[in-house]
Amino acid sequence: MFTTTKILNSQCHSQPRLTALLACGNNFMPMSWHMPVSKAPFRYAVAIRPENESYDLVHALGHFSINFMDYSYFEAMEKAGSQHGGDKFALTGLTPKKADAIKSTLIEEAYMIYECRVVEIVNFGDHDIFIADVLCIHNKESKDVLPTLFLGRGYYETISQSPKRVERD
Repeated sequence: MFTTTKILNSQCHSQPRLTALLACGNNFMPMSWHMPVSKAPFRYAVAIRPENESYDLVHALGHFSINFMDYSYFEAMEKAGSQHGGDKFALTGLTPKKADAIKSTLIEEAYMIYECRVVEIVNFGDHDIFIADVLCIHNKESKDVLPTLFLGRGYYETISQSPKRVERD
């Protein structure tokens, strides 16, 4: 049986969202509001609230990275989100990595990283949407990646089975 609500806020539902660390400058924050928006050119969109330090940094620097993290790092991701500013590398124990195409620090432990340059900013209510060109992608050779899913209200999960592939004609 379903229940229905017309109060649409963060308390009314949880939904599994792929979570990554957005890094800009030497700061990073967990984020789950992001998605690809174009294949050619490859563009990616992220939504950031003004109260996050990363919001001002992305506006000022015009670039960021998306660092996709294995589920084993969910506690480090939660710690990064609990502190605004400061040395998040020291706080979380994560390792800084030099970027190739942007002037922001990447995260060595990520299994995949997108380096992005902002091409458009649009405000939608309580978030700005930053649309960016993906300039390069870093991939680690690993078959044992468990993506981090954020369910809301401090809950994290991952996949519980091996991925299945559907063969196409």
